[in-house]
Amino acid sequence: MPSTEEIIRILQGVHLFSGLSRPQLRRLALLVKEVPYLARETVCRQGEPGLRYYIILKGAVRVTRVDPEGRAAEVRRLAAGEAFGETSLLLGDVRDATVETVEETVFLCIDKEDFDRLLAADRSIEQALKMRKDVAERRRYPRFSWLEPGELPLKVLRKHVFAFLDRLILSVSVWALLMVVGAVFLAVEGGGGAFQVAGWLLIGGAIVPFLSVLYFYIDWRNDIYILTNRRVVHRERAGALLIEERFSAAPLQAIQNVQVSQVGIIGRLLKFGDLIIETAGAAGQVVFRDIPDPWNIQQTILEQQARIRSLTRIQEREAIHRAVRQHFLFEGEDEARQPPVAPPTERLGCLAILRYFFPPSWEREGTTVTWRRHWVTLLEAIGIPLGVVLVATLVAVVFARLEHRFAPNVALVYGLVMFFAIPWLLWRFEDWQNDFFQVTATRIVQVSRLPLFLREQRREANLEQVTNVRFEQGVLGKILRFGDVFVETAAPAGTFRFERVSRPQEVQREIFAHMEAARRQRQEAEARQRRTEMLDWLSAYDELRRRSSSES
Repeated sequence: MPSTEEIIRILQGVHLFSGLSRPQLRRLALLVKEVPYLARETVCRQGEPGLRYYIILKGAVRVTRVDPEGRAAEVRRLAAGEAFGETSLLLGDVRDATVETVEETVFLCIDKEDFDRLLAADRSIEQALKMRKDVAERRRYPRFSWLEPGELPLKVLRKHVFAFLDRLILSVSVWALLMVVGAVFLAVEGGGGAFQVAGWLLIGGAIVPFLSVLYFYIDWRNDIYILTNRRVVHRERAGALLIEERFSAAPLQAIQNVQVSQVGIIGRLLKFGDLIIETAGAAGQVVFRDIPDPWNIQQTILEQQARIRSLTRIQEREAIHRAVRQHFLFEGEDEARQPPVAPPTERLGCLAILRYFFPPSWEREGTTVTWRRHWVTLLEAIGIPLGVVLVATLVAVVFARLEHRFAPNVALVYGLVMFFAIPWLLWRFEDWQNDFFQVTATRIVQVSRLPLFLREQRREANLEQVTNVRFEQGVLGKILRFGDVFVETAAPAGTFRFERVSRPQEVQREIFAHMEAARRQRQEAEARQRRTEMLDWLSAYDELRRRSSSES
């Protein structure tokens, strides 16, 4: 292991750390570990999570990358003094390439976990790092609460500033008009009340544009377009108070085409336009409107799609290698069988009754998640019959207290009211409870059912046909945490609308998680089928080869 001074000198020669002061380099040097590797040993693989930064102390490595078609090619070689892993160290992104030693090699390594703690303790170190431009930009992006594990933002952008200035010009025009009208009125009428009218016009000419400019600016700031390594997202807060929220997202696998559209000479001069992201859904597309440099975003989307295809190819190749080793070399163990899942025990007695009258808004059973409408919808449904029951009971109690007894005529009227009101109340409650939304391991389901099995409407679509999931929340929904979730599909069923479900953002996240699991399951099944066919061919070839050898 080199001394601390030697490590400091090595770190100074690495571009990323060349801007650090000597005390900062000393603190960083304490995190460095020496890790030796043998010749032709794999250091890291393409697609694996990046957890380390590597500096080659001695030796050499070759870097290979698998393309979307599954072809592996060497892209470069690195020698002593060179380093790799900046994106992994600073962003936690997966490896873009596989690194293998050419000869015995010794690395100086910095673990991401240790480096993150160092940056948290001394923010000046991050400011002194000479990061790549794209890495520095991504470091500044906020860590959104809705991001899934392993999901990272690649681009976060708003509409071009001209989209704000365009509305600003309107406000300035209104202000100028009011000022001109006030001045003309004062010049024509003169004195007395004219001064008051002109004064009010001038005050209005100052306040109204100011408030409109403030509104337009906040509205512009709240309209955000996000590209992650898994999906494209449009988040918008709108409405009179800018509280209503709309959140639309489409997985990258569902994107079929990405086009750039520019309208008008201003868009061409200032280099902004619309990015039209086409999917197979009912809505057909997600549009990033008036964004700066849409060609860059288009290229990033296409590159990320290619990256996903490359990672899929890598996983398939690794699975093929394991299958061949197990089949011919008898290496490895059979996959562990999952124990059968015991059927859920039925709830009996008081618990069943309590569950009937207070059903959960979210219910998870294995891989199936069921949602019911928010309790606000229940209150709207049972509001009138419940009010009738409460008012009738209150009136009956008042009459009984006034007459010191429960008069027969009062009891008769109260009984008749209860005879109709309580079944009405139970009917509305049962009607609310019978409507539910569900996502299973493979399907999205929406069920609307009348009590007593009078009528049932059921809509279903395969999860792989889902192309876009978005939600909307009004002012009351933001306060009480409910909203509408729209699931767009390429199926004949079209768009599913999950109305007034609790925590719509989490519902959206749950659907995306099921979509990803279904996609992986389908890919694994297809890969298993291909591996089986390939092994049959290889087995037949091996048998013919051995037979030919024995005959000769």
